[in-house]
Order: sequence, then structure tokens, then C-alpha cells
Amino acid sequence: YRSIPLEADYFKKNWFIYALVWFLTAVLSSAVMFFAGRTKAGRIAHWATVAFLGLGLIYMIIPITKRSIIMMRPPVGNLYDTIIFICAAVVAFGLLVEWMTRKRFVLGITPIVAAFLIVLARRFEVGEGKDHLDPLVAVLRSNYWLTIHVITITLGYAAGLITALLSIVYVMMRTLGLDGGDASLRRSMTRAVYGCVCLTLTLSLIGTVLGGVWANDSWGRFWGWDPKENGALMIVLWSLAILHARLGGYIKEWGLHLCSIFGAMVVGFSWWHVNFLNVGLHNYGFSAEKIWAVRAFYGVMMIFIVWGGIACLVERMQKKKPKNEVGVGLPSKSAS
Repeated sequence: YRSIPLEADYFKKNWFIYALVWFLTAVLSSAVMFFAGRTKAGRIAHWATVAFLGLGLIYMIIPITKRSIIMMRPPVGNLYDTIIFICAAVVAFGLLVEWMTRKRFVLGITPIVAAFLIVLARRFEVGEGKDHLDPLVAVLRSNYWLTIHVITITLGYAAGLITALLSIVYVMMRTLGLDGGDASLRRSMTRAVYGCVCLTLTLSLIGTVLGGVWANDSWGRFWGWDPKENGALMIVLWSLAILHARLGGYIKEWGLHLCSIFGAMVVGFSWWHVNFLNVGLHNYGFSAEKIWAVRAFYGVMMIFIVWGGIACLVERMQKKKPKNEVGVGLPSKSAS
């Protein structure tokens, strides 16, 4: 009964609605920031966007903490929990990337994604028509493993998503000419994406291994090729493939960004899709009605991949064309 006043305060103050307001305000200020450029108004809009994102993050952390105290467990016990947790993590990672690069590119997409995730969580909550402060399913009732495994793997999901979002910004800026042909900006974005892929790999690998240890403790086997386990392994393998291809020179800037966008589809499969397969020991949220959202997400990611792929091919053709025209009309050595 001690948590009743805290729970009443949690529902009364609508923390996530206020967070949504801050994120939408950040969307507007980021638009002003990009249109104003490096002017004084642009600098003011830049710091305003950072401030609004910071306030939105605070309004995410407080209710997530309250939920954890009320339920006496880590805040990642069901799909609704993971949506709001990943929303906060994406904003935190976005602010971290901005602090490290100071190039502004991440500020354009982070508030949009954060607002979308809150709307998704709200739709999920209202659509389910139930209290998401519900008790854990039996297989998850271990605060120790929820803390070290589920939080780690969920942060890996967030890192994979922010990686793809940065690459989407790269595709849009480069194809629409929003970067002004600034090669240093492109290199900064590529370095940021490469670092985020490394972070995704690290978190996902640690989370997957810890999940295997938990499975061995709970079910008596480390690995059972369960869909959720396979999804986590796919994130690890895809991240490794990207890093090895980049180091081996098989992919350049365009290839890195397109592969990271595809990585978002792998994350979406591991995070959401496997829960709707109605198969396996990790099936916590089967509903045929929600599968449309996953398919729509796959479709949007494929649009950006095709868009970027076409742009990459066009650039290559344009680079080759002048080389073919250089020798036209020039005298040969024998003629001279």
C-alpha cells in the first residue's frame, strides 16, 4: 500500500504527455535551426532544441523511475515498458552524439523519433485497454537478470535505432543537397554511425551472452534457437558484418549507411516481430492486429535503402562520365 500515493501521482501528472510536448517543441526549434543556419537565430534555436530535448528526457526519466519503484522491478518487463525506455535511451544517445560531434545533424531526427515513440506507446496503452503496471510473467520474475540482461539488450536496440536514424539523415541530406556538399560533415556523420554500430554490437553481444546465462539458469540450456534468441544473434552478426565489411574495404560511406538502415529492420524483428510470431519461450505479446505496424516499419526502411541505393548508383555514374569524356578529341602519342 505504500506505493499507492506514488501511483496516483504517476497517473495524475501525465508525465509522458508533457514529454511529448517538449519533443514536439524541439521539432519546431530544430526546423528553425536548420533554416537559420549559422546565424545568431540559428545558434539560439540550436541551444533551444538541446534544452527542449533535455527537458523531454527528464520528463521521461521521472515516470520511468516511478514505474520501477511502484512495480519494484526494472522498467523493462513488457513491450510498453520497452517503448518508453527506448524512447528515453534514443534521446540520451542523440544528445551524446550531438555533444561529441557538435554538427547538429542528429538534432533534426531525434525529437521526431522520440515524439513518434511516445505516440506509439500511447496508442499501445489505449489500444490494449489495460493497466501496463501489470505483474511480470513468471519467466521474467528475476530483478537481477532483468537489470543486467534485459536493460543491456534494450539499450542495444536503442543504439541500433539511433544508428539507422543517423544514416537516414545522411541519405536525406546528401540526396536533397541539405549538406551543401560539406565533405567534413559527411565524414563526421560516417564516423558517428561507425561508432554507433560498435556500441550496438557491444551492448547486443553482452546482452545476448547474459541472456544465455539466464536461460541456462532458468531452463537448463544456454541456447535453444528460440526466435528471440535468434533475433538478438542476428543483431550481433549483422553488426559484425558491417564492421568487417567496412574494415575490409568492401563498403564505403554509402554502403555503411545503407547497411545500418537495414540494421534497423533486424532490430525491429528482434524487438517487436518475434513477439507476434506466437512461437517460442519469449512470446509475451502476440496480437495479429499489431503486425501491420512492424510491416509498415520494414516498408519505410526499405524505401530509404532503395532511395540511398539509387542515389549511390547515380553518383557513381556521374563520377565515371567525366573520365570517359576526358580522352575524347585528344591526340594520341603516335600522332604527336
